[in-house]
Amino acid sequence: MKITNVVSDFFTDVLNFFKGRAILGVDIGTASIKLAEISETGGKLNLANYGILETKDYLNHPNKAIQTSSLPIEERETANMLKTLVWEVKPKTNLAIASIPSFASFATVIDMPLMSREETAKAVLFQAPQYIPMPVSEALIDWLKIDEFGTDARQKFQHIFVVGISKKLIQKYKNIFREAGLRLVSLEFNGLAMTRSLIDAGEDETIIVDIGAEETEIFVASRGRLEYVGGTDYSGIHLTQSVARSLGITTMRAEELKRRRGLSSEGPESELSTLTIPFLDVIIQEVNHVKEVYQRRYGGEAKKIMLVGGGANLIGIEKYFTKQTGLRGTKPNVFRKVSYNLSLEPVLRQLNNEFPTAIGLAERYFE
Repeated sequence: MKITNVVSDFFTDVLNFFKGRAILGVDIGTASIKLAEISETGGKLNLANYGILETKDYLNHPNKAIQTSSLPIEERETANMLKTLVWEVKPKTNLAIASIPSFASFATVIDMPLMSREETAKAVLFQAPQYIPMPVSEALIDWLKIDEFGTDARQKFQHIFVVGISKKLIQKYKNIFREAGLRLVSLEFNGLAMTRSLIDAGEDETIIVDIGAEETEIFVASRGRLEYVGGTDYSGIHLTQSVARSLGITTMRAEELKRRRGLSSEGPESELSTLTIPFLDVIIQEVNHVKEVYQRRYGGEAKKIMLVGGGANLIGIEKYFTKQTGLRGTKPNVFRKVSYNLSLEPVLRQLNNEFPTAIGLAERYFE
């Protein structure tokens, strides 16, 4: 989404500096920071470097998460984490684009009559207070036209994706990146970055389920565009805590078992699937709700489902989701437009599951 109008003053750097040959896509989530360095040579993009730094403290102390829907991002701790990650990765550029998670912003789709871009911008700012639960003076508002539709030949309408971000949050991100020694040149809603790296322009409606540490975000994308946003607070941590309580073990041990066994029903640890499935069913219930709302509002029908995020690494999860939703499973591939060193083949699944936002952010820089 190109930032315009009321947010253009912050993004002036994007338009005025001479673009370098590399950029850092930085995805700050609930329990980890992911960094992807993408370089460009001869018009081709390449994954030059990557890194991930995860905090385990949140497993025992939820308030130790980096940020959640109820926990604002903490500048000093996050800056220290980012600084550590940069020191370990040693990127060749200090230019960065960062993501704003959906739970830290306010996103919605509104309908309005088809009009010029200038008139639409004014109409969005006029209607924004109805949808964004904060004073417009305290938020930066952006919008993106999704498509056009009409009830008859005489009247046409348009779907507009609107996102609002707190000015205080913007300032916190600027402070964090400055403290880490990086030059933050742009911010983007994470669903847009994810859609860019995962969905081609010709693809049918796909539901992307990003199962994070403490939040699950649900996006509907079609033809390379983000069209609907949903989510739930149920996520990986709830599965881990359920296993820990039921088996009487530490959350760290429960996390290890969950990642190693997943939904496997064999062996002495088969009880894991019984413990985790109820929490997955809550997420699936929200996925089905998003699917129904999207179909009712747009008349389109989602046919595929794609699981990403750390929770997508759970063994057997894709098979279970496709069975329960009736949607065809499709695997993420963030390297459709980005080449990589063949030595990364052993960790390719992790990169596809956990780096779509970071890589999508970097891809935006070269558009």
